[in-house]
Amino acid sequence: MSWPAQLAAGLLLGYSLAVPPGPMNALIAAWSLRGLRHGVAVGAGAMTADFLFMLMTVGLYDFLLATVNSRYIALLYLVGAAFLIYIAWRIAISRPPQTSNEVKQERALKGYLLGLTLGLGNPYQLGWWLTVGLSSINSFGIFWALGLFAAIATWIVSFPAAVRAGWRINSGATWLIIKTFSTVTLASFGVYFIYLAISVLFHV
Repeated sequence: MSWPAQLAAGLLLGYSLAVPPGPMNALIAAWSLRGLRHGVAVGAGAMTADFLFMLMTVGLYDFLLATVNSRYIALLYLVGAAFLIYIAWRIAISRPPQTSNEVKQERALKGYLLGLTLGLGNPYQLGWWLTVGLSSINSFGIFWALGLFAAIATWIVSFPAAVRAGWRINSGATWLIIKTFSTVTLASFGVYFIYLAISVLFHV
């Protein structure tokens, strides 16, 4: 396959990973209300997790298939669920940033580390790399990976920018929408991960 075709395939799959509503986009939206760099920092943390997952799937896939059993998978779901529900609770009790000083005190590095932690603990993100990601790496070349991360990079900048635009137009409505969306999405995925853990353990 030619490099433009590889690049195009990577772009499409990159957006399929980054764009759909889920825990990470909910977290990016919530942190974007603090400032553009805060939202981008969360997205950068998630992208770092994707890069680490890509390296893992290339180097350890055969080992993971041979050693990971249902108990470990269920534990991964439960840890992810606990983390998502905790973040949902923190967002639910939070208040919107009122002053520029308050925003400055919230370091973007904290958002990066939060995005990285959520990315590494997100079973969907790991599952994507162990399925779609691995098969794509085996089928395409290096330009596929370049297209993939180019798509993710553009999304983690454009999405927070769109949230910030809404904040400037109507901060009250944007805060209510983002807070509700983020809390409900994170909590819902947390509950769903608990269900998946039970399903794996008891083969429901």
